Amino acid sequence: MSQTTTLTVAQTSYPCPLLEQRFSELKQSIVRSEDRDRVIESYHRLTKALEVEAERIAKEGPKSIPEIDFSTVESNGGHFPKGLVEQVRQTGCVIIRGVVSEEQAVQWENDLRSYTKRHPKIAGFPKHDPQNFSLFWTPSQVQIRSHPRVLKAMHAVSKLWHLTSDETPFDMATQVAYADRFRIRHPSLDLEYTLNAHQDSGAIERWEDPDYRACYQEIFEGRWEDYDPWNADHRSEAKTDLYASGKSCTAFRSLQGWISLSHTGTGEGTLRLVPELKLSTAYQLLRPYFILNETFDDTTPLFPGATPGRLQFLPTNELHPHLLMQKSMVGIPPVKPGDYVFWHCDLIHEVDKFHPGTRDSSVSYNACVPLCPYNLENLVKMHKSFLDVLPPADFEKYEHGELEREHEDHGAKRENILSLEGLRALGFEPFDESEDGLTPGQREMRRLANERLGLSSK
Repeated sequence: MSQTTTLTVAQTSYPCPLLEQRFSELKQSIVRSEDRDRVIESYHRLTKALEVEAERIAKEGPKSIPEIDFSTVESNGGHFPKGLVEQVRQTGCVIIRGVVSEEQAVQWENDLRSYTKRHPKIAGFPKHDPQNFSLFWTPSQVQIRSHPRVLKAMHAVSKLWHLTSDETPFDMATQVAYADRFRIRHPSLDLEYTLNAHQDSGAIERWEDPDYRACYQEIFEGRWEDYDPWNADHRSEAKTDLYASGKSCTAFRSLQGWISLSHTGTGEGTLRLVPELKLSTAYQLLRPYFILNETFDDTTPLFPGATPGRLQFLPTNELHPHLLMQKSMVGIPPVKPGDYVFWHCDLIHEVDKFHPGTRDSSVSYNACVPLCPYNLENLVKMHKSFLDVLPPADFEKYEHGELEREHEDHGAKRENILSLEGLRALGFEPFDESEDGLTPGQREMRRLANERLGLSSK
């Protein structure tokens, strides 16, 4: 059987769940017949490249994660140095050291811990020993999201993204607040906190949604080398939750991230990454076509790791062996309070199964959410959640226990918003439409946002 022949041999078992027939039709529609040979050739180039990169990552270990001091970014006009830009674009991740002072970050951790002690009826995971809390509007969280240096770090890393046209209504330079939770993970050798390898923002959606799929078009044409993970042309329209689970992120997070609130060593209950963005993304998307005996198949409705209705794509060593995750998945370097860790929205990551350290591993989640049409609606909802002191819409279906609005010491108060940019990110002040240097698209996006928020006359 030639490699270009679609498999027709009857299977008695499959390596992953067989989906409905419509997914066979979807699979056939994605790779055009004229691109089939090119896709096959590209896949074989890809698996070889992955092997080389896995060896490099294994050799470098945590040092394969780029890092830079925030003071260096500041002295460089808020930009990453050119050499680091290319490194971050390849790896899809970066640690910015010392974004806020260690003293400030430790104080935030202490205040968050005290808040949970004062309000023991709030929900958290795991239930018998909560460490990830259903809290969104504590004073510390509101201050973190609006801190001027935090927003400057988010602005710097957001410059890695770009658009093909300056006319596109999209403003990477402006952040929209996305209220998420925080984690204070205790040392433990229990497996209860396990979060295996995954990719957020949808499962089957990267194939099924036309706008989401358009982000990766070069890959499906057998030209993964030409694919640019940092091009945002189709990101604003991409639908990440086609099955309305009610528990997924409804914002476009260009980069996920968290601020470290503790001293945490590599492997001490913290983040692990596959620091090779383009190759891992291309492999994940092409893998359904080669899951059966490494031979091209565009009819069998198999999408390994991508179950319709799931919130995440889940790669495994069995279904995605060429990722070589036993080598390519590495723990991040040690972090201090005030360090900021970012990773691209498509990067595969996981959390340490155990926390063998001696002190808590604490972070406050704070992703980059740029101002664009898709995220504008999120901003409107977030503004209302702040005013109502209620969980954001994305978290309404989660267990909450006692709500923050019942606490007199909740942080959903303007006094906790530390900057003008922070006020804008929550919809309290208009975005500056007359700022020098804006592209036409940025200016239009700010105008649309001000109009939607009822702030046009301010």
